[in-house]
Amino acid sequence: MHVRTTALATIAVLAATLTACSSDKPDSKPSHTAGDSASVANQSSPARATVRLVWSHTGKDVAGTTALTYVARVSNPGSSVASVAIDARALDKTGAIVGSAEETLPNISAHTTFDFLGTLGGSLTQFTGTPAKIDVTQAKDAFGMAGSVEQPMLVTSELKLTQGSRDDLFTDDPYAYNLTVKVTNSTHDELKGMVTQQVILYNAAGQVVGGDTGTSDNAPDNLPAGMTYREQWTGIPAAGKATRAIYTVWGG
Repeated sequence: MHVRTTALATIAVLAATLTACSSDKPDSKPSHTAGDSASVANQSSPARATVRLVWSHTGKDVAGTTALTYVARVSNPGSSVASVAIDARALDKTGAIVGSAEETLPNISAHTTFDFLGTLGGSLTQFTGTPAKIDVTQAKDAFGMAGSVEQPMLVTSELKLTQGSRDDLFTDDPYAYNLTVKVTNSTHDELKGMVTQQVILYNAAGQVVGGDTGTSDNAPDNLPAGMTYREQWTGIPAAGKATRAIYTVWGG
């Protein structure tokens, strides 16, 4: 189970499959790399990371409030770990901003691609107008003089994706999924407090069909380096049938 938030901060990746198929607009499959923590303070990649929008979906939450979920694909072509922040802006038909957020992503390993899922609007941060499109760009000078942040991936394993019940949904989407996963603190330090997690759902063609993000109420308050816990998540929304999930989790 989980509690929805918009906080972001350390990461891990695992994919699981579910037998099903559907079609959507074509897109390339993402590649993710998970691993142990590494210091990235004052590091910079000679090749700049790139950000592009690959999926967005507008729907209603249980309160009937409009929410816009999106997936941004971030590629790090450089030879070192990249720190990336993105600006997401919902625009009305005139181009005026009706909702926005700056999100700090986890460290992205060299020569890899990472899919980030974000949400604008909803009951907590309602739109000030009617969103017609979303614009996602890389934030400039997001980390100031430091130039980077240390937000390494955690390690996950034993992920299982199953069909869920629409009764567990907090949105008006037609499909729901559940997952279970084992999470390991692969950093060198004790992990304290909540963790933030995301799951992105893909169909048989590798196209995004749904997902969610939020904090966990299953993670221990103190997780020493090398120790593990088991996570479970119900009611993951999807606009289409999913066959695979990629799960990530980070401290914060």
